[in-house]
Amino acid sequence: MSLRKRILIAPLDWGLGHASRCVPIVRAFQDQGAEVILATNGRALKYLKSVFPDLETVKLPAYDIHYRSNSMVWNMVLQGGKIMRAIYREHQVLKQLITVKGINGVLSDNRFGCFSDQVYTAFITHQLHIALPGLLSKPVNFINHQLICKYNTCWVPDMEGEGNLSGHLSRPISKKTPQYMGCLSQFSPYEHSKALPIYDLLFLLSGPEPQRTRLEQILIQQAKKLSKRILLIQGKAETKQHYWLNDKIEVYSFLTGKELLRVIAQSKVVICRSGYSSLMDLALLQKKALLIPTPGQTEQLYLAQRMQALNYYPYQLQSNVNLAVGLQQLNNYNGLPNDLHRPGILAKAVALFLSHCD
Repeated sequence: MSLRKRILIAPLDWGLGHASRCVPIVRAFQDQGAEVILATNGRALKYLKSVFPDLETVKLPAYDIHYRSNSMVWNMVLQGGKIMRAIYREHQVLKQLITVKGINGVLSDNRFGCFSDQVYTAFITHQLHIALPGLLSKPVNFINHQLICKYNTCWVPDMEGEGNLSGHLSRPISKKTPQYMGCLSQFSPYEHSKALPIYDLLFLLSGPEPQRTRLEQILIQQAKKLSKRILLIQGKAETKQHYWLNDKIEVYSFLTGKELLRVIAQSKVVICRSGYSSLMDLALLQKKALLIPTPGQTEQLYLAQRMQALNYYPYQLQSNVNLAVGLQQLNNYNGLPNDLHRPGILAKAVALFLSHCD
C-alpha cells in the first residue's frame, strides 16, 4: 500500500477558470510527494484531463449554471434551488469517495459541498464577499460565509490588503481568517517566453452557455470587418477542432498548457472575459487586453470596472462591443502589475495542509 497522502482537488464546473487556477495547486502537491485525485465534471473535467492525463479523475454532480438573463438577481433566484441540490449531492458523493478512495485531504475550489468532518479540508475562493445587488446581497453572503466556515481553512488566490487584484471581494470575513496565496496562474512564470507576435488579436473565450456562444458570434461578426490576423480559441474542451474562417481568422476549439501559452505570447492583444482566473493569467504574462464581462455575472462586471478604474484594462459590455473603439483605447492603459504572483507562499501552504492530513 502506498504511503503517499491522497489529496482530492475539486474545482467548480463554472467555466474553466476554477479548474485552470487549480493547475499550480496540483503541481505544488505533486512536488511535495502527494498523490492527487481530480474531481469535477463537464468542460472543467475535460480540461484537467488534458493537462494531467496520468492523474485519476472522478465525476462530481454538475451545478449546470446558465446565464440566460442579464440580471444576476434572476439568475440566482431561478437557479438557487438547483445549486443547493448540487451542493447536497456532492457532499454525499464526497463521503463515499473519502472511504472508497482513501482520501486524506480535500481542496474545494468554490464547491460548497466538499467539506468533511473526516479529513482536513480547504476552501479556495477570491469571493469571500459575493458581488450582488440590492436585497439579495445580505442573505446570499450570509449563506456563503456559513458554508466557507464548514472548512478547516480558506485559501484566497490574491494578495492581502491594498493593491490586491480582487478588491473588496476578498476582504476577510469575521469568522474565518483566510490564507492569502498570491495570484495563481495555470502558467509557470519560468515557461513564459517573449515570442514575436504573429496574431494581432487573440479571442480567448470561456464561461457558461449561452453567453459564451453569443460573444463568439459577436466577435466573429466584427472580426470579419477588421484587416487583422486573428486567432479565436472557443473554450470548448469537449471538441478538438482547428480550421480557418477566412484567410485572416484562425480557430481552435480548445488549447491548454504550453500550446495556449505559446499563442498568448504570440498575440499583441487578448480579448477575453473579465473572469478572475483570466486576470491572474494576464498579470503573469503582461499582456494588453480588452475585457468583456459575462452578462448577468456581477463579479465579472465589478472586476472589469475595477481594472478600468485602476487604468489597467478597458472593458466593454457584451451588448455594446465595438472592437475598433476598444483597440484604440488600449494605449491609454498600463496593464496589470507583475508582482501579484508569489510561488513560495503556495509551497508553504501546501506543506502546512499536508501536515494536517492523516
